Amino acid sequence: MILGFALLAVGATAVPAAPTWSYEGHRLVCEIAWRELTPPTREAVGVLLATDPERPSFADACVWADLVRDSAYVRYRTAHYVNIPPGAAGVDTTRDCAETFCVVEAIPALARVVGDRHAATADRLVALKFLIHFVADIHQPLHAGYARDRGGNSTRVVFLGDSTNLHWVWDGALLTALGLGPHAADRLHAAIRPVDRHLWHDTDPARWADESFQLVEHQVYVGTGDGPLGAPYVEQHRHVIHHQLLKAGVRLGALLNRLLGT
Repeated sequence: MILGFALLAVGATAVPAAPTWSYEGHRLVCEIAWRELTPPTREAVGVLLATDPERPSFADACVWADLVRDSAYVRYRTAHYVNIPPGAAGVDTTRDCAETFCVVEAIPALARVVGDRHAATADRLVALKFLIHFVADIHQPLHAGYARDRGGNSTRVVFLGDSTNLHWVWDGALLTALGLGPHAADRLHAAIRPVDRHLWHDTDPARWADESFQLVEHQVYVGTGDGPLGAPYVEQHRHVIHHQLLKAGVRLGALLNRLLGT
């Protein structure tokens, strides 16, 4: 989301279209998360990635889920997002994940495999690569958006002079406008305060989705029907983008420390 294959936020027939939390955004989240990992966790992650024939870096592994086309992983095509009805109090997996395997369900399911030292290494590797991607996706607000416009994919906008859709604005265009990429990891990570880690300690993906959905309900669409989106829209959401990236990185780091730290 902030960052991969932007799977359209629709139903079970959705197919990959364009990057989500852009590739650079996914790498940035993982660069932040890497800085949060303990040495034992880094070692455990390295051991798993070393079994990958492509030998990706941790940051590169974070975009794999947007590139994979293997039919063996068809179940995960809808696991990049969750659709929530307008006006809802928050995510309800019975209602919102009844017809799709959604991101709120995928994260804990994958975490169990990653943390299972008795599971096959190949299975743990695949689970890790999906997990690190989906934790980023759930923090991109429109990955917890409305089915009616496919998570903003059907809402056309003009952003900084370019005709696009609202989903892509949040997946990548805002990051580009703010000059954010993996190179920004040190700067952003240095801004994290102890109180932030305390406030962001929640490990429940449903609550992460609720946070994103509240941004959709109250901020993301504001001004989108009033003409082209320009610098004011960028500045209005600078703080939101920074916080969502940092939350994703801190929470991913904490999750991996819990699963793989010794």
